[in-house]
Amino acid sequence: MSIFRELLRDLLHFLLFVDWACAVIIWVVAVRFSFVMAGEWPDSRGFLTLRRPLASEFSDRYSAASRQRNWLMLAFLPVVAIAAFLDWLDILFFRTAN
Repeated sequence: MSIFRELLRDLLHFLLFVDWACAVIIWVVAVRFSFVMAGEWPDSRGFLTLRRPLASEFSDRYSAASRQRNWLMLAFLPVVAIAAFLDWLDILFFRTAN
């Protein structure tokens, strides 16, 4: 039974590693799209103006990067939630009391 328990623990640690790696990759790609969006921001009319650009003033590339970043951030949340759940399972079943 001990070998089976160690096998399950190693599988859980592998899944945790893969899940956190996916979370990091999703976050890095979302940051990349944020930089793309920053490069496509329309010119402002002045430093002290409160006017925000209209939706028609944004380029198609900006809108596409914004949509992709939003979807990536929505995908990031369940990936982190799954990692927290796997970590909780690790603590619940495989941690030894000191």
